[in-house]
Formats: sequence, C-alpha cells, structure tokens
Amino acid sequence: MILLALSANTSFGGLTVLLELLARDNYAPHVFALKADRQVHRHGALALAIDSAALLVFSGGDTNTLGPLFAIGVFVGFTIAQVGMVRHW
Repeated sequence: MILLALSANTSFGGLTVLLELLARDNYAPHVFALKADRQVHRHGALALAIDSAALLVFSGGDTNTLGPLFAIGVFVGFTIAQVGMVRHW
C-alpha cells in the first residue's frame, strides 16, 4: 500500500507537468496547459484523480489487482523514457 501511495504521489507530480508540455505542443487538449492560482496544473490533477478513482472502484480496492497494473505502468513509463533518451542521444 505504501508503494502504491508513493507512486500515486509521483504520478500527480509528474504527469500533470507532462500533460502541460504535451498540451503546449498540441498533442493533448489545451485545457491541460492551464495553471490554477497556486501554479498547479489543476485539470491534469483532476483527470488523474478521476482515472485513479475509477481504477480503485473497478478493482474493488484489491492490491493484488492494482499491483500488476502498477508494474505495467512503471515498466511502460520507463521504457518510453529510455526510448526517448536514446532517440535524443
């Protein structure tokens, strides 16, 4: 459970910035580039919260179901990041 909580914190910190960059380059809806009063990407965090809640409800809160989803997300994310670094290099 601690692992899932830490990964959720990382997602809320990083995905909103990524969505903002994608929105500036016209690869995501422009609403994700907007910031709130406290310089937070509110719409990206809200979209992530809704998706997270849907996964939690769909899995019934079972960590045996959420664990593999977390692993797939981590490996896909790291693979995409590595491909991007190799391509940039």
